[in-house]
Amino acid sequence: MDDEMPLSALSKPKKQNLDDDLPLAKLATPGGAKPRASTGGSAAGAGKAKPRAAGTKRKESSSSSSTSSDSSSDSSSSESGGKKKASKKARLRLIAKKKAAAPEGDPEENEIRKKQRTPKEQVVVDLLCRWWYVMDDWPPKDPAFYDALLEKQKLRRVSIQEWEWVPDIDKEGRGKVYELSQFKGIFRKSDNEKVDLRPHDLCPSFNNLISKDLPTLYSMLVEAYEKQIKDLERSNYDEKVLADSLKAALTRIREKAYTAKQMAGLAAKKH
Repeated sequence: MDDEMPLSALSKPKKQNLDDDLPLAKLATPGGAKPRASTGGSAAGAGKAKPRAAGTKRKESSSSSSTSSDSSSDSSSSESGGKKKASKKARLRLIAKKKAAAPEGDPEENEIRKKQRTPKEQVVVDLLCRWWYVMDDWPPKDPAFYDALLEKQKLRRVSIQEWEWVPDIDKEGRGKVYELSQFKGIFRKSDNEKVDLRPHDLCPSFNNLISKDLPTLYSMLVEAYEKQIKDLERSNYDEKVLADSLKAALTRIREKAYTAKQMAGLAAKKH
């Protein structure tokens, strides 16, 4: 130390040498200035990739899953809608096919009506399904049958070809009529009035048949079944299933016919 050193120089602290093992706390400069970052540390920091912001991956994942969920939902809904439409069309085709193959009338409705019918009404219904086997043709096909009725009403038959060339009333006072080709037994006068000469009392209708007694109806039904079965034997097709069902029905009808005849006999004896 120099004797001539000013006092101000003695108040300054001595410069310290930096040591590698010196604690970081002692490196702090007066005034709170931060220590200079080392070159190696900055290089290391620059080499590292910036960390992904928290929640970024989750958002992307959530968005992608939401999109896939929506697309899968749309796909499933469209597939479900397509299946429903296909199944509906299939049901409609099946219903149409059944209606085309089924006999006329609703089977369930026919079954309900069958349960509500009396035995006599059921015999009449069964007979109306095959009346032509046991009853005469209706309306009659013989022209002479209608000509006789026309004569009684002072009418004469005229063909369509000569209709315009013959007088409305002939010398014998008979009016002219022509027969409707689509309706046998129905005629039309010159004044357009309709003349129905069909024998309605012989018509194979429910009202006409129900007026007959039960033994007669059963007798007619047995005959109708027997002739229908014989008619099937002349068929060019395999009618075995239908023939077997008719034979089974005929057996039941014969038993009922026998019972109805016995009951009618007992009722006649009581009176």
